[in-house]
Amino acid sequence: MVSPHFGPWSFGPDQNSFQTLDFEVGEVVHVELDGPKDAYVVRSVIAVRQRQPDGTGCPELDELNRARPGDMLLEEAKGSSLTFWLGDCCEWCNDAWLLTFHNARSDDLDEDTDLDDPLLRLASEEETRALSVPDDSTAYCIVTNHGNGRDERRFFIVASRVEIQRRPRAAGTHP
Repeated sequence: MVSPHFGPWSFGPDQNSFQTLDFEVGEVVHVELDGPKDAYVVRSVIAVRQRQPDGTGCPELDELNRARPGDMLLEEAKGSSLTFWLGDCCEWCNDAWLLTFHNARSDDLDEDTDLDDPLLRLASEEETRALSVPDDSTAYCIVTNHGNGRDERRFFIVASRVEIQRRPRAAGTHP
């Protein structure tokens, strides 16, 4: 294991107090150290971007995930549609997106829900079994705080379809 600031250190169960996990070469990880400065011991290693369940990728949402917007806010709940604003800071600073779930149902989301650093994906088979999903709908998952170590809370939306509208950065200067 190598860091731009410390190390290198031996990495394995003989040298450390945790089970070695299956990481890929070059994968960015969060390392927790313990002990005196001249004899650190690695206490935990977790991937910065947590792996998601197999089969949960969603091509429709790939562009949003690649953009890695820091903020996701419920902009409008109108009828059976939920529309979210995704971006960083504001539309003067960066591109933004509107993501609308049509014929949507979610028990956990409201305008105060914290959806920072979202990862958008399909719900896994196991997650879908816990939801009531009509034949004409799909279960989606919003994973929060993705890319900051362990993922935080997951939110689920069951919807018949999603619609994405890209909003290019506003011209001019910030008001």
